[in-house]
Amino acid sequence: MTGKRSILLLHGVQSSQLTWWRLRQDLSDLGWQVHAVDMLGHGSRQAAGPGQLTIEDLAQDVLAQIPGPVNVLAGHSLGSIVGLTLARLAPEYCDRLVIEDPPGLSESLDLGDFADNVEETVRVTRADPAGTVAALLEDNPTWSRRDAENSVKNRLMLDVVRVTSLLRANRWSLQELVNECPVPVELLVATQDSALTNPDRSVLMDRLPAHHVVVIESGHTIHRERPALWLHHVLRFAEMISDRTDDV
Repeated sequence: MTGKRSILLLHGVQSSQLTWWRLRQDLSDLGWQVHAVDMLGHGSRQAAGPGQLTIEDLAQDVLAQIPGPVNVLAGHSLGSIVGLTLARLAPEYCDRLVIEDPPGLSESLDLGDFADNVEETVRVTRADPAGTVAALLEDNPTWSRRDAENSVKNRLMLDVVRVTSLLRANRWSLQELVNECPVPVELLVATQDSALTNPDRSVLMDRLPAHHVVVIESGHTIHRERPALWLHHVLRFAEMISDRTDDV
């Protein structure tokens, strides 16, 4: 790969590429070519794809939107699972992969309760979008108004039926995906309010090199709550690109 270094950003459940607005600008200002896409069932891809979604469907759709290759792939939450799946399907797609607070950090994974929560959250948001913006700002003091408004937009665009069906029928193992990943992986772990699970994080953390695990005092969306730290650690990890053989 020549020219600008490139990065692909994948959002999480009931989100969209809008979540990356701040870091997208920062990375671009630092000379990166930045790609951020909506995944099937979300944002501009709300109605695209098959009636019953799988993680492989989401990964293949990302490949169709951004054929690559890219230097770094960074996924948040469900985007981490899609990113790891994409790397398995296309081993030459990226040099490095960042997974931010992914679901399944423990051996067991049941997203049924979270799917129920998504349905209720979207119902409340659709009933009172303005009130939801105000509530989000009150509950998340580090967010800007743009963050809260984007969160509401994302919920209003969500295909609730297909996305919650995907969560309830999940068939992935985070540990296996990481073990089989053809490129180095960095894990960014939030210390609180993980939206998808409340895991024993040591299960996965012990399987990665210590210098590829970063614990950050933050809620589930590190890139939104602690963007400077997210950027620092991702850029540090990216500088290791030429040294892949040391830690694959």
